[in-house]
Amino acid sequence: MSAQLAPQVELQIPVKLLPILKPRRFKIMHGGRGGGKSHTVAQVLLMLSMQRKLRILCIREVQKSIAKSSMQVLADYIERLGLSAYFDVQKTTIICRTTGSQFEFSGLQDHTADSIRSFEGADIVWVEEAHSVSTNSWNILIPTIVRKQTAEIWATFNPDQEDDYVYQRFVLNTDPNAWVCQINWRDNPWLSEAMNDERLTLKAANDDLYQHVWEGKCRSAAGILFKRHWFKRFDLANYPARVNLYMASDYAGAPDPEEPDADPDWTEHGVWGIDPNGDLWAKDWWSGQEDPSVWISALIALYKRHSPLYAFEEKGVILRTVDGSITEAMRRNKKYVVREALASAGNKASRALGFAARAAAGTVWIPNAEWGDRLINQMCAFNGQQGRTDDMVDVCSLVGRGIDMLQDAIPEPDPEERGVKPFTKEWLYSSEKRETAKRY
Repeated sequence: MSAQLAPQVELQIPVKLLPILKPRRFKIMHGGRGGGKSHTVAQVLLMLSMQRKLRILCIREVQKSIAKSSMQVLADYIERLGLSAYFDVQKTTIICRTTGSQFEFSGLQDHTADSIRSFEGADIVWVEEAHSVSTNSWNILIPTIVRKQTAEIWATFNPDQEDDYVYQRFVLNTDPNAWVCQINWRDNPWLSEAMNDERLTLKAANDDLYQHVWEGKCRSAAGILFKRHWFKRFDLANYPARVNLYMASDYAGAPDPEEPDADPDWTEHGVWGIDPNGDLWAKDWWSGQEDPSVWISALIALYKRHSPLYAFEEKGVILRTVDGSITEAMRRNKKYVVREALASAGNKASRALGFAARAAAGTVWIPNAEWGDRLINQMCAFNGQQGRTDDMVDVCSLVGRGIDMLQDAIPEPDPEERGVKPFTKEWLYSSEKRETAKRY
């Protein structure tokens, strides 16, 4: 169903979300991917901002940078709906030229109880990824906003844990001041064919993860895509002797100098070995929120230390930026490794399925080390969605996607099976065996 913003502009709002147009103190929209929650909110907020002057706050618990805020989806709809003449999209704000309405973007974790008071007087607060907002943040935010009688708090999220504040207060319990709507892919008539194909692929591969990502069910504490009990642990001192070594890396770009307070992305380098039985053994790891010059040096150091047969990396903008620097670093250090760039296909969850299949079969070994614990914790917390810390999972995904290129280590040959006795010192130097030994 379409709602008219202007005679020449139509908004795409699923029928189930039309009550968002009616006044209510709390408007809570939850469900899985493809329901159109964020897209609907962005369109409606733009429409309302053109009708009267509003102060609209777009917030989340953690906002690493303005690029990771809801600003992008708003800017996209301004362009898509042909409204560029009506809005001034600035570096950190969006202003409606006709009414003076202003959109602001912030992370709650960056504020103290006192600084959150600056939100007082806002007309609408859009809380994105509301499941990740802490109880403490909610308990400060809500009293601050509702001081204004007509103010509204809108929340969009895919449920994560049942004890999350927003899920407990608005979904499991009844709040008379709230409109609560669960919306999923089947409620969105504009769901693309590509999105539906992705949905069906995940449903066939992993129903637990599918129920969370697409049907909006809370995820299990034990993990959805990865289960903790799948992974075998070992001491690095007992690393198998016969393995073929490979590497995979998830690169991050340089920190934005214009946003010094932003939390930089992580670069992860992982070294893996495959034994004669086809088991995968994690051997070494490097993690850092560093400039490319730093993590390229770390990459070359791992090349030198382990001499992997292949080094897997991901195609994309970051690789195109640093490719020449990595090649030059190999040349300068006289250490050459075959680098294999793999294209991204599907979402993060589907890309991780190859590695998950190996883990489910009990063939993935993780060392008893700090980084090994961190790796397992990150995999078990992985819910297939963008926004969580999952860079170590991306490394594992690259290993899984390059799995067809990997070769098991060759087992130690058994001389008895070949009909040849082992070359012991006594046998080799006995006079009657010397001539026989020459043939070997």
